[in-house]
Amino acid sequence: LLKSSIILLALMSSYLPLFAQPGNQPRLLQGTIMEIEQHETYQDTIPLFGANIYWEGTSIGTITNRDGFFQLEKPELDNLKLIINYVAYEDDTLRIKQDEETVNVYLTVIRQSEGVEVSAEKPHTYDLAHAVQNTQVISKSGLRTLACCNISESFENTTSVDVEKSDAISGAKRIKMLGLAGFYTQILEEKKPVIRGLISPFALDYIPGSWMESIDISKGTASVMTGYESTTGQINVEFKKPENDEPIFFNLYQNSLGKTESSAIGSHRFNDRLSTMLLAYGHFNRVRHDKNSDMFLDMPLTGHLHLMNRWKLQETKGWVGQFGIKYIHDHRDGGQTDFSFDSHSPELNNYGFHTKIRRIEAFTKLGRMLDQNGSSSVGLILSAFQHKNDAFWGIKTYDGKENSFYANLIFQKTLDKHKIATGLSFTWDEINEYFNKKLYEQTEEVPGVFVEYTWKPNERLTSIAGFRYDRHNLYGNFFTPRIHLKYLWTNSATIRLSAGKGYRSPHIFMENLAILASSKELNMVENPNAEQAWNYGVQLTKDFVIGEDRPFSFMMDFYRTTFKNRVIIDTEQNAGHIYVYNLDGPSYSNSFQLEMNGTIFPRFETTLAWRWNDVKTTINNELLEQPLTNRQKGLLVLSYTTGNKKWQFDLTTQLNGKTRLPNTDINPENYRVSKYSPRYAMLFGQIKRKMKNIELYCGMENINNYKQTHPILAWQEPFSPYFDSSMIWGPTIGRRIYIGIRVN
Repeated sequence: LLKSSIILLALMSSYLPLFAQPGNQPRLLQGTIMEIEQHETYQDTIPLFGANIYWEGTSIGTITNRDGFFQLEKPELDNLKLIINYVAYEDDTLRIKQDEETVNVYLTVIRQSEGVEVSAEKPHTYDLAHAVQNTQVISKSGLRTLACCNISESFENTTSVDVEKSDAISGAKRIKMLGLAGFYTQILEEKKPVIRGLISPFALDYIPGSWMESIDISKGTASVMTGYESTTGQINVEFKKPENDEPIFFNLYQNSLGKTESSAIGSHRFNDRLSTMLLAYGHFNRVRHDKNSDMFLDMPLTGHLHLMNRWKLQETKGWVGQFGIKYIHDHRDGGQTDFSFDSHSPELNNYGFHTKIRRIEAFTKLGRMLDQNGSSSVGLILSAFQHKNDAFWGIKTYDGKENSFYANLIFQKTLDKHKIATGLSFTWDEINEYFNKKLYEQTEEVPGVFVEYTWKPNERLTSIAGFRYDRHNLYGNFFTPRIHLKYLWTNSATIRLSAGKGYRSPHIFMENLAILASSKELNMVENPNAEQAWNYGVQLTKDFVIGEDRPFSFMMDFYRTTFKNRVIIDTEQNAGHIYVYNLDGPSYSNSFQLEMNGTIFPRFETTLAWRWNDVKTTINNELLEQPLTNRQKGLLVLSYTTGNKKWQFDLTTQLNGKTRLPNTDINPENYRVSKYSPRYAMLFGQIKRKMKNIELYCGMENINNYKQTHPILAWQEPFSPYFDSSMIWGPTIGRRIYIGIRVN
């Protein structure tokens, strides 16, 4: 498919000029209207949708589409003057030559103006039209259609990402994209890859929803500039910015199960160049629940504190930048209801769980324009963290410590139809893990170099070809080729193709909590090798309008991932044992998705989606369906806002297909489970009342109160070899009611 994509790219570029052959067709001018957006470490071109273009002295005109593209017939005039205007941007007038066929216009934002202020709210979710990759954005309004206490609760109204519990004791959550575990998806915070390593099982709880400005979800391999790890996709979180956010924000949340949560944000702008923001978040729950009477807490007792301070520096002698620091303290207690939770030490007679995590991070981003027209820039990203985790699960003990440093230097140059980005990166990770008092240590040093070339021969075709080389001190050479292609088939239909390779370094314990969350004995059959996989994808999007003012969009995509190597965590070969070994045979994932978004009538948005997964891997020399992976998922989201925007009503319906469960035929009869889980539905609803500076909201999660019955296998004998709390295929907590208030 990679070769086919390259051939298709060449064919398209060769045959596109044929469509412009002279004949009886009218003389046309086509082009794009864009804005250059400068970030700390890179620049981007943003298409301007709905810009007005017309010929001076005539009534011949048009507007740009969502890609900023327009096509306009030339009048029979000797002196051609093209007028471009757009709200909040400076007007532009161009003299067009008679033989000129293509123009690219970059408008400048009006920095100071007096007059009308126009405001609008972005859709809850939307496709990023100008992106070459398949990218969906969850906007700020979309984040608030649910309680959205953290990022794990932000994906309930999207089909692209699944969120599920990893076990029934710790409360840890994991995501899946394209039917594969979340560690094959690269999670970034403002283009910094920090959600990796030992933080993996609890990372989704450590990104507060109230801090987020938006979430970008990209399927398939991502840009080589951010690393070699994004095999199935990339999730980038944009936080609120100190220079343009509200001075004070406060959020308080309470649910019916005893969880209290609070966020506070304060920002201050010292002058036009310097601004800062302080963000605080915490949650607390010490209420004990055992509603299924299995002698285990339904959810852990938690206490969490998260602080961040960030600074933004704008245009000082050509430089822009930001820096900040974060601190996380998290502790959790769980297990049997009779366990002495205050002791924080294992007991031989009662099963207990405890984890204490402390983490500190620091980061900086610097960027500089190298010329007056903004065609060249250089950027530097630096980040470092220290992570500590002390834990026990029953009589299993785990202590982990990770020190990490990341650097990425990027240079970009734009020349008309060409853009090149190149740079150097370096990653250093030092990990020491003690499992049952045995040391597992690993130090990774990975210098890398990359280059990415963007070619836009015309307004319909954009291609990005990237390659990076990394030298891993443990696993050798990583060669990472990637290609992306976007073709504007018509003014309202777009085709995207992608192909590329991804690598990742496995971290056995924290990425596979079944090792800790069960009483099975760990058997390291062989040392894990670096995981390698190819990913290929195609996407079709189509925009259309029903009636005069009801816009809709339709999306269809298919992605295939094939593994060259994969670390297998085999829990099915033998009762009481977990075997770890490298893949010996085929392993693949096929994922197909349909989605339609639209406005049924003014202020009434809807999303209808369906997804099918086919995921198989070789386990114990047999090609099997991957356990605990949904085959199908359906989604219906309805959102209505009243005309005065004071009330908003949201309803989300999920239909989850069956999943293969790990084979338990070798267990005693009373400790066996079915081969497949049942299909089930879940409902989420929220009502929001907006006032001048206050939002009141209330809602209900899992309205239909569906629960997995006795999610812990062999809960009667927690220290037997059959005990397993990791076989989670559905919700373990029933209906939850919540209320909250946001103050701006």
